[in-house]
Amino acid sequence: MSIKRWMISLFILVLAGCSEPTESEGEKYGPNGTHRSIGVVAPKHYDVWVDKFFVESLSKNIGWRAPIGIVSCCWDKPFGAMADWQTMPEVFLIRWFSFAEQQSYEALIRLENPDEIEEKMKEIAPFEAYGKILERPRDVLVLGLAPGGTVVVWIMNRRENAIEVGRFKAKPYDHEKEGEDYTLRTESYLERQGDYLEKHGIRYEGW
Repeated sequence: MSIKRWMISLFILVLAGCSEPTESEGEKYGPNGTHRSIGVVAPKHYDVWVDKFFVESLSKNIGWRAPIGIVSCCWDKPFGAMADWQTMPEVFLIRWFSFAEQQSYEALIRLENPDEIEEKMKEIAPFEAYGKILERPRDVLVLGLAPGGTVVVWIMNRRENAIEVGRFKAKPYDHEKEGEDYTLRTESYLERQGDYLEKHGIRYEGW
């Protein structure tokens, strides 16, 4: 199935999914918390603009769109542009523009073992905060977008207990053909990160 046909099907699922209420029981946070979310992150100094992010749960027949926009920092952390969790996602369509590279990428990602990942997310992963040991599940599914089109997927509640659950490669996408212009956003980005790029260049390896 082509990307365009897949996106049309997904839009139909979005409309259907939005009409279905979600249920939540128990405490939101804590060892038995119900909180789950999806985060999109980028390495420090390598900001991106995510213009499309569609998520689908094939088993639940639910799809939804998450508005992301600018993602600036930081790599492999559960903080960034966040989206609400509706049910365990299995398929992602994500498209973004890398300011450092002046290149757009598009990836269609399907998790091979979503049920196993969901169970791992329920496991308690203690971490220290404010001088205390807190116990929480790895309640954030994180997609990291790196130069060269690398996409790394983790589950975590803090950087120190992150578990990598997938690694993918996006394809370059011609945004100019679709009439997308990132000139003004690029100028703003270079004001913040231009000196760093001039000194260090773009890192493509080691993500």
